[in-house]
Amino acid sequence: MMNKDDKHWNGADRRQLPAKQDTLYRILSIGVILGWCLFVIAMLVFHYARPEIAPGFFDYRNVDSRDFWDAPMTMLLLILLGCCFVLSAVALMIRAKRARRRNDGLWLNLFFLFIVTLASLLWLIWEFI
Repeated sequence: MMNKDDKHWNGADRRQLPAKQDTLYRILSIGVILGWCLFVIAMLVFHYARPEIAPGFFDYRNVDSRDFWDAPMTMLLLILLGCCFVLSAVALMIRAKRARRRNDGLWLNLFFLFIVTLASLLWLIWEFI
């Protein structure tokens, strides 16, 4: 793929603005940041939704601990992970359509968000089936 600095390049650069000033690029960046924030919030909700781990000291002192998933928190976790998954999938599709040049960057954090969210959703669904 040739770029502007190549001596054999005879095309025209059709971009009106640099990538960082493009409105769609900014919206995509904000969407990815929002997706990661949703994922962090989902992990906090996961901490409160899962069953409590009862150490041996709890058994010794006869302290009750919750050994089941909290239903409202689990539903909130599912909704948060679903929103995060949809947001990252839409961002991946927009990026695939928009960024086709070598110097557009990989956006690996977006791929990681998509894979981790998909794995978390699949695990959560597997846990309750």
